[in-house]
Amino acid sequence: MQLPNRSLLQVWSRLAALIAVMYLLSDFAPAQSKAPKDADAPDLGATARQAMIEIFRKRDPVAIDRFFSNRFVQHDPNIADGLPGLRAFVREVLNSPTTNITIYRTVVDGDIVMLHSKYESWPGFSGPVIAFDLFRFKGGKIVEHWGGQTPETAPNPSGHTQVDGPTAVVDRERTEANRSLVRSFKQVVTVELHFDRVDEFIDGDHYIQHASKVGDGTARMKARVSQVAKPGGSPVLIPRRYIGEGNFVLCLVEARTEPPTANYDLFRVENGKIAEHWDVLSVIPPRNQWKNSNGPF
Repeated sequence: MQLPNRSLLQVWSRLAALIAVMYLLSDFAPAQSKAPKDADAPDLGATARQAMIEIFRKRDPVAIDRFFSNRFVQHDPNIADGLPGLRAFVREVLNSPTTNITIYRTVVDGDIVMLHSKYESWPGFSGPVIAFDLFRFKGGKIVEHWGGQTPETAPNPSGHTQVDGPTAVVDRERTEANRSLVRSFKQVVTVELHFDRVDEFIDGDHYIQHASKVGDGTARMKARVSQVAKPGGSPVLIPRRYIGEGNFVLCLVEARTEPPTANYDLFRVENGKIAEHWDVLSVIPPRNQWKNSNGPF
């Protein structure tokens, strides 16, 4: 049998080396190179949901001690500070036999979790309320809370409720790009009032609106903003905080309206444009009626 000559052996050797390199760079590379980041980290979203379910659905006030830190800080001006204030609020809630919670959306951004929910039997409201809650975690327990509520209403002119629509978090690799898009939209359109630039951020009439009494499309959005903010005046809608995960970005806004409100604006981003919006406009009581001094933002 005739053996391959030296030049042919060199060609085969180089080809084998090239195949090996291509293998390492391909999708067939060892699985450990694609292991998810922080795979062993606690699921803070699940913990926040469980805390609210234990308290407001299972009606277990002792759950406060399991989920909340002893150094708990409260920002909702309608609830007193610390664990004593939270316990007093929960006792008031549990006086109603119809207390319940339904959680629709969860967004986890580092140590902060956002829940978009409907509560039954919220003190001060005659019916169900739609709420956004922000929880900051440290050492596995909730150490800080911001929250806003508004009454549940009938479907808006486009037939959307305050809570229906997509709930799944996707496109997590685009979290920062989507946060930047929403931040720019808020600054350019709702702070600087450049309505002529809306199309840079929203895909025209494909904008789905869940806000009460406001229908789909950008024209209605522009009209709503122009009712509270006038060109040439001081900014009225001032973004204070952004919480994002994947296709969802929440902006907490200080609205210097009459009465003042804490606006929780949740946006869904799709294909690089804002596609959908939910909100809660939570009335801020007069300063002398606040039950804590931490401020709502």
